[in-house]
Amino acid sequence: MTLPTLLCDARNRFKQHLDSCDWSELTAGRKRILEVFLRLASIEGYSAVTMRTLAKEASVKAASIYFHFPDGRSEIVCQSLRWHYSNWGYSILQAIDKISEPELFWDALVSAVARSQISIPASDLWDLLVRMDRVGGFLEVEFRQEIDDWLDLCAGLFQASAAAIGYTVDRGRVNMIMSMLDAGSNWGQWNGDAADLDAIAEQATIVSRAMLSAPMGRLKRTTTPDEVAKQE
Repeated sequence: MTLPTLLCDARNRFKQHLDSCDWSELTAGRKRILEVFLRLASIEGYSAVTMRTLAKEASVKAASIYFHFPDGRSEIVCQSLRWHYSNWGYSILQAIDKISEPELFWDALVSAVARSQISIPASDLWDLLVRMDRVGGFLEVEFRQEIDDWLDLCAGLFQASAAAIGYTVDRGRVNMIMSMLDAGSNWGQWNGDAADLDAIAEQATIVSRAMLSAPMGRLKRTTTPDEVAKQE
């Protein structure tokens, strides 16, 4: 069996975006700084990671950080998040790349996202920084657009996969499912065991299918007292 063209196209766009990130010039020094930043920010919080702390934990001099990243902290933040979503994306792609059955594709996609979200601490950091940027706007404009494009590709992959198994869902429904997966570290309460991660991924798959098939009505907005008075 082959996948529908719509789903193949969504998967290809997902892969093409990942391949567009050129890491050929990522030296061992630059890579270490990015990975240390992600680790520290995941543990201590984004704002707590100073250049001095980063240099100490990476076992380099502060000046060498600017040698690797001339634009300093802003460049490190963008590149570390880009490095994370590249690794995250390729792990998802690896899980779905050889699957040709639509039903299995959906399960593999949801399972892979759930596993990555829970087992990689930087995944929660990524989500947090994206939400913080929505409020504070601290990321560079170009990189913010890149994030939006990436999230759109992810949502498009879920939407095409849902359509392939018979569900016509809008982005609102897709966003609900993705939000459920993003919160996996909260509801999954992973104990670090591989078997427990398998069980959480299976639960995520079951819940995602229930969310696909659940009726979806518009939420009714509560009428305020002022609006009631105007109606009278």
